[in-house]
Parts: sequence; C-alpha cells; structure tokens
Amino acid sequence: MEYIQTILFQIPASQIDQASQPGGLLADLDAHREYLKGLPGFQDIRITRSINNEGNVLVVVDTRWSDDASLVRYETSEPNAALIVRGHESILVRDSLQVLDMEALRTESSFRHAEASAHARDRVILPVAIPLGVLAFALLVIYGLSRVYLEIQGDGAVALAAALTIFVLLVAAYFAFNPRAAGWQFGALVAVLAIALAGGTTWALVEEDDHGEENGHANGEPPPGNGEPPAGDTIVLGDNYFEFDGERDPDIPLTAGEEVTFVVENAGAASHNMHVNGTDNEYEESLCETGGPSTACSDPEQITAGQTGEITIMIDEAGTYNFRCDFHPVEMIGTLTVE
Repeated sequence: MEYIQTILFQIPASQIDQASQPGGLLADLDAHREYLKGLPGFQDIRITRSINNEGNVLVVVDTRWSDDASLVRYETSEPNAALIVRGHESILVRDSLQVLDMEALRTESSFRHAEASAHARDRVILPVAIPLGVLAFALLVIYGLSRVYLEIQGDGAVALAAALTIFVLLVAAYFAFNPRAAGWQFGALVAVLAIALAGGTTWALVEEDDHGEENGHANGEPPPGNGEPPAGDTIVLGDNYFEFDGERDPDIPLTAGEEVTFVVENAGAASHNMHVNGTDNEYEESLCETGGPSTACSDPEQITAGQTGEITIMIDEAGTYNFRCDFHPVEMIGTLTVE
C-alpha cells in the first residue's frame, strides 16, 4: 500500500516565471526533493502543472510514502511541502490551496516491480532461453532426420533431401518478403514441423525395431540358433560393425593368389556394404563398384537391412589389407591378412 499527500494550488500565469527562478516557489519545491530522500518511508515526489499561457496555472505536488505513520510524521514536522507553499502565499490565487491525504489502491512501487521483472526477463531469460531452445530443436531435427534417412532405401533418401531443401527455401523466401508476418504463422510452422518430425522419427524407430527382430539382431543380440554368430564363409554386417567367426572388427586370414567367396549378411537396420582397398592398400573410389578398380566390393554394392550378398576376393601379394563399409567408414572396419 502507498500513502500520498497531494497539494493543489493555482498561480497566475504571469507569476510562473518568477516562481521558477531560484528562491521562487517551484524552485524551492524542487530543492525540497533532496531533503525528502533522507526521510524514512519516503517513496517519491512529483510536481506537475497545467499548460496555460493565460489565466491561472494549476500546480499539483504529490509526495508518496510507504506507510501512513511516515506521512503523518512528515506532515507534523518542518520543513514540509505544505509549509513551503504557504511561504509563497503572496503569489497564489486566493483560496486555491488544498492539502489532501490519500491512500493508493495500487502502488507505483508495484508497477516498478512489474517493470523490473519484465526488464530482467527481456535482458536475461530470453537471451538464454531462445538460443537453448533453438539448439535443442536443431539437435532433435538432426537426430530425427538421421533415423528417417537410415530407414529410407534407394532414391527415396535423395528425394526426401531435395523436397526438404525446396521447402526450406520457400519458407525462408516467404518470411524474407513478409518481415511483418503474424507471430501465429511462425508458431504454426514450428508446430507442423515438430509434429512431422516426431511422426517420422517414431516411424523410423518402429521400423528399426522390426528389422532387428526379423534378423535376430535387435539391440545387438546374436541371431537365433546356437547363440553364436555365423562362422566360416559368412561375414555379418551389424550397426555399425563387421563380425566374422564371432569376432568384431575382424582380421580375416587369406591365402595369396587364392580366390575366396564370402556370404555377406546385413543383420543391422541400416544399409551397409563391404569394400576392400586397392592393391596399393588405398581406397581408389569413394564408393566401391562391383568389377571396379577396387580389390573387391560386395555384390550388391548397397546391402539393405535383412538382405544377403556376397563378396569374392583374390589378392596375389601377401600383406595386410583394410576393408570398410562405405556408408560408415569410421566405425565399420576390418583387415585381411594375406599369406
């Protein structure tokens, strides 16, 4: 709650300049502000006047206090605003002086507190929350799209990427040419994107689980049977590893000059292949091609989830040769030891 002393009086327009000069009434009231700042319970003082070039000028002096005791203490002591006005009674319009004590129903301090809170939100919370929100949304987009792309085979992934690119360009162009677009349009766009992304990610995760269960490799578990991975002439492609004869990232022994054919089984949820480096132990193509310059490439060159292919390898010179999955060249690697 706030308590206010309001003093109203009138001054002839011809006396305003005199009242504003040093030693004048208005100048004395303004100087009184410094004294008030040292009093307990004091909140503010406001001096306002009507704009009249002729006739009488109405002046209003408000002093604001945090409690009624402070106001009473001020009114009954010297100096105070009412006594300062009465000290210049010679320039006042006769019988125009009024002194009123009032109680504010909604205090100015509450307005200042609300403004301070809004200012703190605008200066601190929003600059932090907005970048974090954008970062979180971007990470969700990256994760969701990565899962969707892993489940889309063949040219479907290329078509989706092209469609997304065109969509982004169209949206960017719309907002660039409509800088004052309504906020609800931007919110609706974000909501639609979030729903589409959530739906696509859910679909991809369900498909991934289904593929894992069909191939007996859900969550990296071995296929059904005797509990051991395929051995002998089968190379397993997992997410994201090679496995041969129960060994991951295997070192497969070969005999120089002998042609060997392996079954290549994709037991993962993503597309993989097997690409053996060239005779100079370097990968000569970014993606292997069956019958190309590489020492060996799986057939087909892209083995989708649940699909089985084969790879035929013949290396004449002894040594160690690397192989990899072209789609996951960092995670999926192995070696061939030719003797």
